Amino acid sequence: MVDRWRLHYNARMKSDPSELALFLAQSVVDQPALVRVSKRGSTVLLRVGPGEEGRVIGRGGRVIQAIRTLVRLTGDPRERTSVDLDAPRRER
Repeated sequence: MVDRWRLHYNARMKSDPSELALFLAQSVVDQPALVRVSKRGSTVLLRVGPGEEGRVIGRGGRVIQAIRTLVRLTGDPRERTSVDLDAPRRER
């Protein structure tokens, strides 16, 4: 895993929290091509394929919390960047 991180990490990710969030989310899910990232203000929104939300959240929310921590560390210290999972709404 560390070698993969070194291979894909570059200076652009360090300055753009959404790129880092995209890379981390794609590393966790089974279908990385379906991961989408959008930015709304200081919030990075992750959208993943159907049924993949649980992989991004992780057991007890550990995975999403780790992603949030890493994204905050790479972002601007004056701007508190947050990461949320943008799940599609289910019709009732």
